[in-house]
Amino acid sequence: MRWARGAAAVAVAVAALGFGAWLLAWSPNLDPIGAVTGEPPSVEVPDLSGLARPRAVADVEVADLVADVETSFSLSAPRGAVIDQDPPAGTRVPAGTTVTIVVSRGVSRVEMPDAIGRPLEEAAAPLDEIGVAYSVESVSSETVADGVVIDQFPEAGQRVTEADSISFVVSTGPDPRAVLDVRGLSGDGAAFALGAAGFVIGEVEFREDPAVVPGALIETTPPAGTVSPRDTAVDLVISSGPPPVEVPSLSNRSYADALATLEGLGLVANVSGGGASGGTVSSQSPAAGTILPVGSLVALELRGG
Repeated sequence: MRWARGAAAVAVAVAALGFGAWLLAWSPNLDPIGAVTGEPPSVEVPDLSGLARPRAVADVEVADLVADVETSFSLSAPRGAVIDQDPPAGTRVPAGTTVTIVVSRGVSRVEMPDAIGRPLEEAAAPLDEIGVAYSVESVSSETVADGVVIDQFPEAGQRVTEADSISFVVSTGPDPRAVLDVRGLSGDGAAFALGAAGFVIGEVEFREDPAVVPGALIETTPPAGTVSPRDTAVDLVISSGPPPVEVPSLSNRSYADALATLEGLGLVANVSGGGASGGTVSSQSPAAGTILPVGSLVALELRGG
């Protein structure tokens, strides 16, 4: 019995060794569990940093992995050398996994565009295309439109890389400004002052106003002090003076009464005839009921006195 038990134990050990040898023979990466479960064997991602592209691809394929090559500019790595990889070196992944290899295209160099006088978006397109960064300073300008380049560094034609300091000065257009207070000026004077301040003249309206002399500016739209963009249209309201008045009937009224009445209406008496005390109005011209502008003459003929 003891011999039978010993023989059985030896047989079991021999079978186990044989099974293990079989597993190792069919598991190239010494992964017997994967061979039993049917899962892909795991492998270690090699370190590709700094390798030339062909060598890196070969190392990936030898490790039973798949190489996917991408390129990118680099300031430090020579053209054709590996600058990055994914997954990282040392990672264990299933066989057949794709390893992305990023290979240097060398230093990105581009000729500085002649940007002055052109829209920034258009002028800087060659820099944007290869990823060369630049700074932008915005300044207002009375003469250069919004978004147009005023200055640049370096000058056009120089070859630059992403390591260089590149900048553009770009216009934001004219600053807004307050509408001038031109009330009381003549229409022409107000228009000249507003134009010199960067505004344009819009509609012009004449309005009766007894408090403002004819031809003088009453108000603007937008009102004085309103902050507005350059070239905003400003409408003008100009005084045409007080409204016209109706000539009263002055016949048979005393000179003093007729004179006071005309002066109260803003009319001027042109008197003829009469005596030392003035007399009374015998006739007038124009006739009663006539509409006259303020300041007009009314002829009075006096009698007696």
